[in-house]
Amino acid sequence: MAGFTEDELGALRGLAPMEGLPEGAMASLLDAAERLTVPAGRVLFRRGARDDALLFLLSGAVDLADAQYAVTPIVAGTPEAAFALDEASPHRVAAVATKPGVLAKISRDALDLALTWGQAGETVVSELSEAREGAGDWMAGLLASPVFSMVAPAQLQALFAAFEPIFCRAGETVIGEGEAGDYFYVVQQGTCIVTRAGVPEPLAKLKAGDTFGEDALISGAARNATITMTTDGSLRRLDKDAFRGLVEEPVLSRVQASDLESFRSLGLRVTIVDVRSEAEHAHDPFPQSVCIPLRSLRERMAELPQEGTLLTVCDGGRRSRLAAFLLIGAGYDVRVLERNEDRPRERRLEETEAL
Repeated sequence: MAGFTEDELGALRGLAPMEGLPEGAMASLLDAAERLTVPAGRVLFRRGARDDALLFLLSGAVDLADAQYAVTPIVAGTPEAAFALDEASPHRVAAVATKPGVLAKISRDALDLALTWGQAGETVVSELSEAREGAGDWMAGLLASPVFSMVAPAQLQALFAAFEPIFCRAGETVIGEGEAGDYFYVVQQGTCIVTRAGVPEPLAKLKAGDTFGEDALISGAARNATITMTTDGSLRRLDKDAFRGLVEEPVLSRVQASDLESFRSLGLRVTIVDVRSEAEHAHDPFPQSVCIPLRSLRERMAELPQEGTLLTVCDGGRRSRLAAFLLIGAGYDVRVLERNEDRPRERRLEETEAL
């Protein structure tokens, strides 16, 4: 755990973004964390500097100074220290340690991966193509789904040709929880079950026409469940590169925050859906957005309007992409909103408030 003491590990686990992370995701995050000891007077970062990592204060105290030299003191263990010292890149404040302390340095990418893995826990079973009575043709089943119906007809031949047939025996593990995502699967014949460590009963049973595995490919996070064959059967699988090139890229449209004004000028009804946790949303709210965390998105979809366009947003992009796929599969018109992180936060707020 990179030399952290037990008290420091406890403090790290108690930070707001880590709330509710399953053990596997938390362990992965702790492995990626770097322990920093700093003396009083150490400059941690300067305003305007870019940084691929985030700093979390575990002990000690830090002053944050903005462009007007207004100082905000941050003391370890207080609610203000439950988040990264400054998430923006470039930094909008400077940070100086005022007491000796310990910080955890975590790359933005590692945190985004862990949060996506943890918060996607309730999105195990794909809704891209639910099994239908009598749906024996796996290709017809895919084409009946809202997601695959968006693939251009000219690409369908290449898409179906890219699927590789495989045969599996009863009891064989198709994918394992915690593994890296490498394939998207369609059940052609047979049945299988979805299980997760620590959960005694199967989460779901899959049969011909059901799909699984896209969550790890879209998010880049580890598999969040295990799929095991309960009968002999055959599957079709699509490798990661083919899935991204033939499905994800054509289906997922992206919108820059700076383009929101164009949406308004076209008279489009737009609903911004922040899929971060409630704590992340409260700490750094995206203007005029509704917060529905990724982990509860499936249960709360009915709260979203069927009319108009939904824009999913998060910090690193993984959670918003996965949320967009789930919503597209449920029949919504969805885009992924890019937050224009290169701009100062004040400018990002102005762009979004144009709606």
